[in-house]
Amino acid sequence: MSYQRKIVAPTQLQDIVRQAQADGKIVVQCHGCFDILHPGHLRYLTWAKERGDLLIVSVSADRVVHKGQFRPYVPQDLRAENLAALEVVGYVTIDDHDSAGWILELLKPDIYVKGKEFENVFNGRMGSERQLVESYGGKVLFSSGDVVYSSTRIIEDYRDKLAYADDQVVAFRQRHGITNKRLQGVLDSFRGKKVLVVGDTIVDRYVHCDRLGMSADAPVLVVRPLETEMFLGGAGIVAQHSNALGARAVFCSVLGNDADGEYAQKELQRRQIEAELVTDTARPTTGKTRYLSDGRKLLNVNTFRDHNLDLPIASELQERIARHAAEADAICICDFGYGVITSSLLTELATIGMERKIPVLGDVQCSSQLGNVTRMKGITLATPSEREARVALCDRESGINDLAAMILAQTGNRALIITLAERGLMFFEPADGPFGEECKLLPLHEIKKRLRYAEYLPSLATMVADSMGAGDAMLAMVSCCLAGGASVPESAYLGNCAAALECRRMGNVPVRREEVIEILNAQFGSAAPSAVL
Repeated sequence: MSYQRKIVAPTQLQDIVRQAQADGKIVVQCHGCFDILHPGHLRYLTWAKERGDLLIVSVSADRVVHKGQFRPYVPQDLRAENLAALEVVGYVTIDDHDSAGWILELLKPDIYVKGKEFENVFNGRMGSERQLVESYGGKVLFSSGDVVYSSTRIIEDYRDKLAYADDQVVAFRQRHGITNKRLQGVLDSFRGKKVLVVGDTIVDRYVHCDRLGMSADAPVLVVRPLETEMFLGGAGIVAQHSNALGARAVFCSVLGNDADGEYAQKELQRRQIEAELVTDTARPTTGKTRYLSDGRKLLNVNTFRDHNLDLPIASELQERIARHAAEADAICICDFGYGVITSSLLTELATIGMERKIPVLGDVQCSSQLGNVTRMKGITLATPSEREARVALCDRESGINDLAAMILAQTGNRALIITLAERGLMFFEPADGPFGEECKLLPLHEIKKRLRYAEYLPSLATMVADSMGAGDAMLAMVSCCLAGGASVPESAYLGNCAAALECRRMGNVPVRREEVIEILNAQFGSAAPSAVL
C-alpha cells in the first residue's frame, strides 16, 4: 500500500525535514500515542497541517506508553499505519523514548503542536518540550480542541467489543522475532535439562456431585457425590509439567505419613518423576477437596498445617535440595504458603543460582494462605498474579507497570511476569540487569524509565474449563525455557501457550510437549491474525 511508504525511521525523517526546510517549507510536528483514532484526533491533525506545509507525526512506541493496564490497545505498527493513511499526514515515525524531547531535538520542526489542555503547562515533560522548541527558534502552538474525545474512555467502555487481541499477539511476535521455527528450537533446547522443583505438595480432589435441592432443616444445598477425581497438585504438578514438556524434573518436597502421602509417591512414580521426599509425621499431606456440580464449584475443603518446618525436617530437605541444585540447569520454587519454603531456603537457592549462573524462578500463591512475592529476592524471575502483586505491596490502585517497578526495585530480581487471569500477562525486565539498592531511593517514574521491557501479551485461551492450573503450567514452561537459554519474551510467549492448554481441561493434568507443538502449528499456520488461538 502506497501510504505505508510514509512510515520512516527517525534518522530518515530527519533528512526529509532538513530538505523540506531548505526548500522553504514550514514543517509542523505532532507527537503522541494515538491509540484509537477518533474525531478529536482528526480535527487536531487537520488544524496542525493548516499551520504549515508538511505535517509529520511521531508515535510513542508500545514500551514507553504508560497509560495503564492493557495499553496501548493498538500495537505501534498499526497505530503508525492508521496515521499514515490520513491525507493530511506527510510522514510518520515511531519514537522509542519516554518523552518527545529526543525526537524534537533530532527533527527540529518549525512548529510543534499540542492539544489545548497543555497550553498553561510550563513544567514537567511539557515544560521541557516547550523550552527545547523555543531554544532553537521554533514555535509551540495549541490546537483549538473544539471536539474532545478520549481514547482511554473509548477503550475502557468498548474493550470487549474491540477485537485487537489477535493483532496484539501478532505484533508481539514481530517485535521480538518470534517465529514457529524459533519456538520449536526453544522446545528442543531444554529437552533433557535438569529442572529442580522445590515446594509444597498438594493432593487435589474433585468431587462431582448431583444437586438434590435445598435442605428442609437449614438454608444449605444438599448434594450426592457421584465421582471423585484425584490429582497431584502444588509443586508436584509443576514437576509433572516440566517432565511432560521434555525436561528432566527432580522434585523436592515434604509429605505427611498418611494415605495422601502414599498417593503422592505412587503418582510421582507412575509419572516417572525423580523425587526427594521427606516425611514429616507432625503434619498431614496438604489436601484440597473441591465439590462441584455441573462443572461449577460449590465448596472447597482444605486439610493442612501451615507452620514452618521443624529444624530437623528443614535441614534434611535442604541437604537433599543442595545435592541436586549442584547440577541443575534451573531451579523452580513453588511457595503455596504451607511452610515448606522457609526464608533460609529461599536465600540458599538464590545464592546457588547466582554462584552457578543458572536461572532461579519463583511463584508465591496466596489465594487462601499468607504469601508475599517480595520474599523472593535476588532470583531470575517471579510470576505472581495481579492480586498477589497487590497483596505483596498492599496496593489496590496503582497500574500494573507501577506494581512491577516497585517489586523489581524491592527484590533485585532480573525479570517479572504478572499474570492477569483471562486478560493474559505482562512481563517486565530492567534494561541493564537487576535493579540495585540505589533504585529503592528513586522516584517511581525514574525506575520505570530503566525498564527494557514492560509489555502486554493477551491470553491465548479460547476455551476455559478450569483455569486453576494455568499459572502452574506457565511457571513450568518458563522454567524449562530459561533452562534452555531462551529470552524472557520467548519464555513468556511459550508460557502463555502452556497456560492456554491447561485451561482446556478440568483438574491438574500435565501439558505435553506434543500439545504445545500442535498449538504453535495452529498459530503460525496462517499469516492471518485470526489463526492465533
